[in-house]
Amino acid sequence: MNKLLEEFIAKYKELVDREIAGELERRLVEVKSISPQLLKIVEAMKELSVGGKRMRAMLTILGYEIARADDNPPLQDIVKSAAMMEIFHLGLLIQDDFMDNDTLRRGVKTMLARYDDRHKADFVSMLAGDYTFGWGIEILSDLKMDPKIVIEAMKVWGKYFTRVGYGQTLDGLAIADETTIQQILEMKSGEYSCVLPLLLGATLGGAKPEMIENLKKYGMELGYVFQLRDDWLGEYGDSEKTGKPVGNDSREGKHTYATMNGKEKTEQVIKEHMSKARSLTSGLLSLPGDSRKVMEELVAWMGTREN
Repeated sequence: MNKLLEEFIAKYKELVDREIAGELERRLVEVKSISPQLLKIVEAMKELSVGGKRMRAMLTILGYEIARADDNPPLQDIVKSAAMMEIFHLGLLIQDDFMDNDTLRRGVKTMLARYDDRHKADFVSMLAGDYTFGWGIEILSDLKMDPKIVIEAMKVWGKYFTRVGYGQTLDGLAIADETTIQQILEMKSGEYSCVLPLLLGATLGGAKPEMIENLKKYGMELGYVFQLRDDWLGEYGDSEKTGKPVGNDSREGKHTYATMNGKEKTEQVIKEHMSKARSLTSGLLSLPGDSRKVMEELVAWMGTREN
């Protein structure tokens, strides 16, 4: 990871981590008065929330900074939004783990692995994911920003929340062919991992339509790089670094770009999308500070990351 990207993450990561921990502590208090069984689930969610790259949070903040070009942003609200993206991501990961039959996540037992009864494990995983979606609506609707901007941001969140559900459905049906795998790459991960946080932050920052469209194109290419590298790591990575078993997709008979096309083809296509993403940054004019360089460094890191 290059210096500017490291500095950007260092500037915000602790604030985001603290906000995530605080939000989950509030939810622990909320469920404690209802049932110890719910407390057990949210405690597991808090354990699973620790660590990770916080990539979606950083992209939310980056989108906001690009849109505002403001030295004095309302930091508390944008950090809340960034933390919400990570909590939303946590919910999707919990659901993804039971769909993929994964028992480890970041070296920690998944929700699936915490119940001996598979039926219970499945429905608890599904509903725990749903908790985070409701929390997200609460967090966004409570932002102390211009209500019109908040509504526009919630529209962005709702749109891509739905689309990741479409992509997850296609993935779970195991019907992937050359056309469907592209749709899965776009909707299940590319859009929600990169397009959504960038556009959420930019919308909260009051970005104009042209900027939104340019960020969407860049985010989509970045999303391809991210998900294709994720598929590559799932098949050819180092489990010591990824915190997950390698080769699970092949063992489960799951179709990903890597399982369908092999190592060399996947690496080639990653490079192609990296090149497209880099070229799109040159079309973004008048970016504040080091934003363009951070965007370029994001491409390089996502295409070569080891976890």
